[in-house]
Amino acid sequence: EEEASDAMTKEKETTAVTAKIVETEALREKKAVLDALRADFEKMDASHTALLNSAIGAGKAVATLNLATVQPAARNEIRTSYDALMKKKDEVSMQMLNYELERIFTYLESEMGNTKTKGYIPLQDRLNVAEFGMLESQISAFNEQRKTGDIVDADVLAVVIEQVMDLKRRLGIDYYVTGLTYDKEAIIQWLKDLLAKTKSGLAFYVKGCKLFWNDLVFCLALFSRALQGYTLKPREVRTLRRTFKDVITFIPVVIILLIPLSPVGHVLVFGAIQRVYPDFFPSCFTESRQNLLELYESTEYTEVTIDETWQEKLVRASEATTFVISEGARRLYENTFNSAKETSRGNDDSAKDV
Repeated sequence: EEEASDAMTKEKETTAVTAKIVETEALREKKAVLDALRADFEKMDASHTALLNSAIGAGKAVATLNLATVQPAARNEIRTSYDALMKKKDEVSMQMLNYELERIFTYLESEMGNTKTKGYIPLQDRLNVAEFGMLESQISAFNEQRKTGDIVDADVLAVVIEQVMDLKRRLGIDYYVTGLTYDKEAIIQWLKDLLAKTKSGLAFYVKGCKLFWNDLVFCLALFSRALQGYTLKPREVRTLRRTFKDVITFIPVVIILLIPLSPVGHVLVFGAIQRVYPDFFPSCFTESRQNLLELYESTEYTEVTIDETWQEKLVRASEATTFVISEGARRLYENTFNSAKETSRGNDDSAKDV
């Protein structure tokens, strides 16, 4: 809380202001109260420091003060002074929040103007207003707690102060930029998104060409079978018609592809034309057929490679050898038993004949 409050105080002391804020009556009142609280806090801080100096010996620092060695009356006086000082500091922080919130409100009100005459509010302005409303509700809850005598949690107060400072920075209040600046993370993220879109665009073209080639091969096979006297089925006739239409519409698609645009630009052009003329593009360059191809590829059998260590291979080989030996012994036993059984039957039959 102390670091956030000190940072906010230093921020207030800067003279570079880029956002123009109209000085309203509410701002002047809150600023007067804030200045009075700061003056009282400085007096109490000086009085508390003097009290600490009076409780230690000459030549010693205040940080080395041990309250256990101080007289009970002086110790109680120091603790009371410290508690009053921390309470006054909380009051300064709360009044600073109220003052900064009023400044943000005045700035947003002047920037947005009369929304009825504009007829449209940009998305960023709406997000800023929504964030301001959340901060206002939190600070109003803090004010109600202080009115009832409850203590505001220092960690929660520090988080709210940080949020107010961040909103001020994004609105340009008490912040200024010199020279040319850039956001490295935003540029990296933009490059990653561009690379992902380029890959998806290239994959879209490759899959479309693959589908087109497969359709041509299949239709040539159907045409050759029809020349030999084969009667085509209705489904095959529809396939021939669709492929013939794809061949005709493939020519303007190739012309568009030859235009020097990026893959992302081609995808955007294709998307715009497809919304206006859905049947302009070949069916192999539509999402419906490409989704079917992805579904087929995901369910298609693929070779599975098993990575084994030499111990696992040795165990598997020994198990296979044991199985082969046991299976061979079983078959040898069955053959021997069956041959002996047939021999005894033959002997019995010959004895009966005699």
